[in-house]
Amino acid sequence: MKLNKYNSLKKVLYSERGSIAIMMVMSTILILTPIIINFTYDTSINKLKTMNKEDRFKAKLTAESGLKFAMARLRLYQEAYNFLQKNSSAKDMVKQETLDLIWNFPFVYPIPVTEQMNAIQKNAIKEFMEETVLDGQLQLTIENISNKINLNKLRISLLNLAIQENDRINAGKEEPSEAEREENLEYNAETQLFNAVKNAIEKKSETDDNFNAQFYGIEISPLINELRYFISDPESIEDTAGADREFVDKGIVPKRAPLTSFNELYTLPSWPDQILKLIENEFTVHGAIMIDLNKITDKLLKLLIPDITEEDIEEFFKYKNDPDDPKYFNSLDDFKNYIVNIGNIMTEANFTERFNKFASQGLKFGHSPSLFKVLCTATVGRSTFNLTAYVTLPAQPSPRPRPKKEDESKPEENTESEQRDSDEEVPPANNSTNSSTENKEDQKTLLLKPRVVEIIIG
Repeated sequence: MKLNKYNSLKKVLYSERGSIAIMMVMSTILILTPIIINFTYDTSINKLKTMNKEDRFKAKLTAESGLKFAMARLRLYQEAYNFLQKNSSAKDMVKQETLDLIWNFPFVYPIPVTEQMNAIQKNAIKEFMEETVLDGQLQLTIENISNKINLNKLRISLLNLAIQENDRINAGKEEPSEAEREENLEYNAETQLFNAVKNAIEKKSETDDNFNAQFYGIEISPLINELRYFISDPESIEDTAGADREFVDKGIVPKRAPLTSFNELYTLPSWPDQILKLIENEFTVHGAIMIDLNKITDKLLKLLIPDITEEDIEEFFKYKNDPDDPKYFNSLDDFKNYIVNIGNIMTEANFTERFNKFASQGLKFGHSPSLFKVLCTATVGRSTFNLTAYVTLPAQPSPRPRPKKEDESKPEENTESEQRDSDEEVPPANNSTNSSTENKEDQKTLLLKPRVVEIIIG
C-alpha cells in the first residue's frame, strides 16, 4: 500500500518536472526566436550592403575603363589628324567627317549580336567576350562640344597683356586707336556673352510670364563686370564698376583665376541660376582650338550674324540637316558658300571682314573638333555609376618669333660664288598680299595628346 502511494507520488513529481522543463524550453524558444530573426535580418542586410558596395566599386571600375577606352579612341584621332596635317596628299583624300568616325560612334558592352551579322562577326564577338574581363554593362558616348565660346576669354591676365605688348613692339606695330578698340569690342567674347544673355532673356520672356515678371529690365552689364572681376588677375582692372562690393557684401572670396568648371558660375553673387541655365549650351570654361561649324546652334548663329532672320535660320538648318542629303562643312569656305551664295544672307566682303575680326579677338571657326564630353554609364548588379569627363586636345604651340638684333638685320656681303649659290638654291619670293594670306591659312595645326580637364561623378 505504501509502495503504491510512493510510486504514484513519484509519477506526479516526474510529470510536474516534465511540464516545467517543457515550459522552460518553450520560454527559451520564444525568447530566442526574435533574436534569431533579428540576427538573420541584420545578416541579410549587411550582406546586401556589402554586395551593393562591391557592385558600386565594380561599376566605378567599369566606368573608368570606358573613359580609358574613350581616351584611346581620341588618341587615335589625334594621331590620324596630325598625320593628315603633315601629308597634304592624304588630307585631300580623307575628309574631316570621315576622320570623325574614329571617335563619334557609341560603344555598348556587352556587344549585342544581331541576326544581320555573319558567322565571322559573331565568332569575333564571342572570342572578344571570352577574353574580356569586364563586369556588368557599359554605355559610352563621346560628344563634340567644340561649338561653345570659352568664358575665360573675358579674363584679363597681366601676363597675357605683357606678351601682347611685347609682340606688338617686336612686330613694329602702333598702338590701336580708340576708334579701332571700340570697333573690335563688337567681336570679342564679352560682347558675345552680353548678346547671348540678352537674346536668351528676351526669347524666354516671350513664353514664360513668371520669368518675364522676375527678370524684366535686368541689367546685364553688371553681371558681366562681376564675372570678369571674378576671373581676372588682381590689380588688372582699374575700374571694377562696383563688382568688388558685391563679393564683399555677400562674404564671397573671388577666385581671381581662370574658371575650371561651369558650376563655379553658380557661386557668383548676382547671377541668377535661371539665366545660367539659358546660356550653358553656348558657353564653356574649357578652350577649343576653333568653334566647330558643324555643331553650330541657332543661338550661336544669331550671335555670329546678328542681322540674320528667323526664316534664314530655319532655312539654314533645313539645308544642313536634310535627311536625304545632310551637309557637312569641311572648311570655313563651305560655311561661307552657304551664307554668301546659297542663303544670300550677306556679301562675301562682309563675311570675310566679320570673321577676320572674330579671329583677331581669339574666336576662330572651322571644322575640326578639339573639345569633347565623354559620358560613361556602368551598371553592375543593383549599382549604376555615371561618369562625365571633359577632354581637350590642345594645339601644339608654335615657336614664338625671336626678335632680330641690329647686326642680324643688316645684310651680309656675299662673295660672287656665294651669291651665285644663293641665287640657285633660293626660289624667288612672292611679296603679294594674297600669298601671305594663303601661307597663314595653310599653317599646319598639330594636336597634342588628349587630356582630361574636368570629371563629374553622379
